[in-house]
Amino acid sequence: MSLLSVSSILPPRRRRLGTFNSCFHLLTHSSSPSNPYFIPHSKHIPDNALSLFRKMLKMQPLPRDFHFNQLLTTLVKMKQYQVAFSLFREMCTLSIPVDIFTFNIAINCCRHSNRVDYAFSLLATTFKGGFVPNVVTYTTLIRGLLSQHKFAEARLFFANLIKFRQVQPNVVTFNTMIDGLCKTGHTDMAFWLFRYMEKSDCEPNTITYNTIINSLCKRGLVDDAFNLHSEMMDEGIFPDVWTYNRIIQVLCNLNRWEEVGLLLDQMIHDMKISPDVHTFTILVDAYSKSGKLDDAKYIIQIMNERGVYPNIVTYSTLIHAYCSQGQMDGALAVLNTIKSKKIMPDCYTYNILINAYCREQKLDIAMDLYRKMASEGLSPTVVTHNILLHGLCQLGKSMEALTFFYKIQGLGHKPDIVTYETLLGGLCKNHYVHKALSLFRTIECNGLIPESNTYNIIIRGCLRSKKYDGACKLVDKMVYSGFSIDAATTSVLRHLLLSKAHDPTLVALYQKCLIALRYVTW
Repeated sequence: MSLLSVSSILPPRRRRLGTFNSCFHLLTHSSSPSNPYFIPHSKHIPDNALSLFRKMLKMQPLPRDFHFNQLLTTLVKMKQYQVAFSLFREMCTLSIPVDIFTFNIAINCCRHSNRVDYAFSLLATTFKGGFVPNVVTYTTLIRGLLSQHKFAEARLFFANLIKFRQVQPNVVTFNTMIDGLCKTGHTDMAFWLFRYMEKSDCEPNTITYNTIINSLCKRGLVDDAFNLHSEMMDEGIFPDVWTYNRIIQVLCNLNRWEEVGLLLDQMIHDMKISPDVHTFTILVDAYSKSGKLDDAKYIIQIMNERGVYPNIVTYSTLIHAYCSQGQMDGALAVLNTIKSKKIMPDCYTYNILINAYCREQKLDIAMDLYRKMASEGLSPTVVTHNILLHGLCQLGKSMEALTFFYKIQGLGHKPDIVTYETLLGGLCKNHYVHKALSLFRTIECNGLIPESNTYNIIIRGCLRSKKYDGACKLVDKMVYSGFSIDAATTSVLRHLLLSKAHDPTLVALYQKCLIALRYVTW
């Protein structure tokens, strides 16, 4: 079955609605007198929580630890981690009874506040106080280590849990560890842990499979991902829309359209899973990249018919497709469609259009779009500015680019290293090497560190403008920073040596570069 015929029978999306009050379910499900720990709906949640906490302290008898835990949990759900932790400390100071659940809440607050060191101090306190940490305690600590990129420590901690049988890890613990391993590129280890999980009578769930499938797809092992998806279904664990989206995306990238069609057919007819906006956006992107604009537009038509409404990402994908084919009128038509549907274009949308007009050397239109961004309340990103600077430099307007650079800096926009490299390249190309050298000296003043490409750009500029002494000094600094000249710089230097073989400065410079490279490029 073709993709379009599969897509044409998609049922409407089920809308999911949430309310602000749902975060207060534990404490605010009732405002009746039977719920004395009710927090009124208010924008001033911390104040209300503190007020309630003070009232609870004055109650006789004192509320049970369960009710204090409810209050702390509500604050955590509202992301008021510091407030929750402060109340926990006050409870300990006042000798208010706490249990392991209270400690778990406090440890979780430390995790969210990036203070995993405090979290482990609390773990020690639980042992001293005679509490028995449970699987939630240890899982939260593992999450804390992973969130601070302490992957080796997390692996060791998890291994010790199993080795010393301190607690039986549950599916959440395994999923947390597997996710951490996958994110650090240790997919093989994650897969081993996945198999160990099965042997330890802890049944993997959809999240477990999705995590490994995602990692396999990132490594380009789509067949392994496909096989794991089949195994998942054989084990009676049902994939969700995320599972299908991930595999469909990588299959689209590989132009394996027949398998995409089969997977969509299975998803819709066998599993009764409705494709979501992300599924359709993947298809729009795939068709667009394949130059099949008509099919991409048809997918959007099907979306609208089935009640799965395109979002700004979907439309931006279509705009990018038009721009890639030089069809700027079509791109602008999509932009107008977006606005007519009351969907606000974002910076990414405008960056696509600005980049396309810069590529076509229509800087006036690009600048108009840049100004329109500001009028619509959008703050241009560093990518936006880099695109415009590159466009100006490509047209030989490097001094205008430099003026624009200083202007946006004055408005508080911070450059990145790409900004500097774009300007340095433009200035050197247009014979403003002295300006480039002055600009280069300001990089570190702005909190940035020159990279290998940064050095090579300015060194090539110095060589081409016969500033050999300056090039020598830059090479020294580059080598000291741990970088070496690249192929393009080597080519320029070799060409100069062929024409000026007896220039001692050039010969010395070339020898210096050879020592740094540790191999002969002649």
